[in-house]
Amino acid sequence: MHSFWQIFKKEMIRVLTDKRLVLMVFIVPGLSIYVLYSLMGMMITNQLEGVQEHRIVLYEQNMPTEIRAQLLAHDTVNDQQRLNLEIRALGDMDTETMETQLLQGDIDVVLIFDANFMAAIQDPENHTIPEVHIHYNYGRQQSSFGYSQINQVLMTFREEILIDRLDSPEQYLVFMPVNDPVVDERQLTGQGIAVLMPMLIVIFLFAGAMSIGPDAIAGEKERGTIATLLVTPIKRSDIAIGKVTSLAALALISALSSFIGILLSLPRLMQLEAGNANLGIYGFTEYGAILIVLASTVLFITGLVAVVSAYAKTVKEASMLIMPFYFITLLVGLVSSFGQDPIQMPIVHVIPLYGAVNLLSGIFVFEWSMVNLLIVLSTSLVYTTLFIWALSKMFNSEKVMFQR
Repeated sequence: MHSFWQIFKKEMIRVLTDKRLVLMVFIVPGLSIYVLYSLMGMMITNQLEGVQEHRIVLYEQNMPTEIRAQLLAHDTVNDQQRLNLEIRALGDMDTETMETQLLQGDIDVVLIFDANFMAAIQDPENHTIPEVHIHYNYGRQQSSFGYSQINQVLMTFREEILIDRLDSPEQYLVFMPVNDPVVDERQLTGQGIAVLMPMLIVIFLFAGAMSIGPDAIAGEKERGTIATLLVTPIKRSDIAIGKVTSLAALALISALSSFIGILLSLPRLMQLEAGNANLGIYGFTEYGAILIVLASTVLFITGLVAVVSAYAKTVKEASMLIMPFYFITLLVGLVSSFGQDPIQMPIVHVIPLYGAVNLLSGIFVFEWSMVNLLIVLSTSLVYTTLFIWALSKMFNSEKVMFQR
């Protein structure tokens, strides 16, 4: 145990006394994520507000006064303000000019009604269906938003005309749906968080291990200092344990820095500040379970990185060999983010990385069990033990340690 502690302290001192490395590994990730995600949240908010506050420029031809009145009196979906609408006559504008101005954003929506539109609707003997042509640019958010609002008014007006044609409105209103939704606000908020967080957490864990892992073993091989360490009376297994645990501790600190940056920026990114939901929905149990998953997963990742690094001749080669495993981690995170509800079957949590990511998703939506947490923890320890055993064997092999 004393020998293991010496290796652990050596690796920790090597990293923590390097100010530039401390800055790049521990501080920059969390700070950059907080700044980046906060800016993204602000830009999304400004973009949505800009679309909703945009004054819709509507050009019309043959518009009935009844529809004009409804457009000017119509309330938006939030029932807080009327449509910010400006209606102009289309006049003699040709089709090419109209389409050009739609593409340029000078016009948002164009409504062209058939001549005698209202007369055709109100004539009971008329069997032709009058048309209204709606032109808009669905490639522009302002135009698409204006279309959706105006089309809602037209659909409401059509239903009113249809009801007026019937002798009894009940013939049209066959049934009236009454919605009484039930939702767990905590789980609803957690679903939004679970889309991003598990994927980001496992990526940050791997990125933290990649930033310091190759230099810890392959770097010493490249510099020739590994030979000095291996000739000491310290057991090779203690060296392996010291390397893996120290790398795991450093990678975990780096990941926690990124995790804190996400937690601070996530409310703004997810627009939680405007509602009642907040990250306070999680308690000590959830955060404790997350920390256990992080610690067990980082042991597996650093064990894998250490073995690959020991096999490589140089830091550059180690980084190249680790990259395919990093891509697999990305894939696992993406599958979890775009998948269905967290899988509760215990066997799933035996799978390296995927089991941890699945469990994290379950924790964030409050659908997890202590059994699955223990499975993830125990299997990660088993995999880490195998990596330490393999690393010890590699330290005993002169062919692996001193290859050129």
